[in-house]
Amino acid sequence: MKRLFFACLLALTGIGKSSAQLAPEDFKFFNHLSAGISLGLDGIGVDVAAPMTYNFAVRAGYTFMPRLKYSTSINLDGSDVFVTSKADIKGKLRMGDFHLLFDYYPFKKSSFHLTAGAYISDRTLLSVYNTEPFVKQAYWGNSGIELGTTDNLYRQYSIVSDENGNIQLDMKVNAFKPYVGIGFGRAVTKHRVGVQFDLGVQFWGRPGIFADVKYFDYDKGDFVIRNERLERGRITTSNSDYQDLDEAIRIMEKVCVCPVLKIRVNGRIF
Repeated sequence: MKRLFFACLLALTGIGKSSAQLAPEDFKFFNHLSAGISLGLDGIGVDVAAPMTYNFAVRAGYTFMPRLKYSTSINLDGSDVFVTSKADIKGKLRMGDFHLLFDYYPFKKSSFHLTAGAYISDRTLLSVYNTEPFVKQAYWGNSGIELGTTDNLYRQYSIVSDENGNIQLDMKVNAFKPYVGIGFGRAVTKHRVGVQFDLGVQFWGRPGIFADVKYFDYDKGDFVIRNERLERGRITTSNSDYQDLDEAIRIMEKVCVCPVLKIRVNGRIF
């Protein structure tokens, strides 16, 4: 009977020790590991974290937004380049980032932290494309939506289709996006399960809309087609939809940072 009692006591002691709260001196270089899931303005995230010291921790993971789609149509300018007077288009969100973040806990008895790091991804955040070709086949790969005036040959500026008659516009930012923020909660919790709150910003540079554009290159002395950022100053047509594009670019270029507000639930693996 005594042996059974001591065996149960040892088992309970082992369980209690394994789930006990960690002390500051228990946090050493990569001697613990936690896994977490998060939800916030930057999307849904999964990551792992490890301590470097009691005052520092590192997090690495992936954050993504669901690939939402939308559909709409634009009015064309009546040029004989087009098959129809309207084009049906779709948009697709393509946000997904790997991140590496470092947390600094300046106070021994508080989970308040300062965070610095970076998000890394493909440059494209949003793509807009036609559902069916609306440019006549004779013009595929050479012409398309005229954004600039056509009365002056050297001021012509147009978005051209590819060799299959498709046109795509991509909203792009920097692939490397530095991040700074503050928050509460430990990346590697003292208990088995913890909650972390973060508030910060990603610096993603000046956004731009990129497309295959055709214009006169004075250096080459001829027309060229290049995939590059659309220039607002060259959108001179009176078409209302094209002017809406000009206004969208104007507003978008002012948004050089992306706010991040999220909550993370994590569990200590060991």
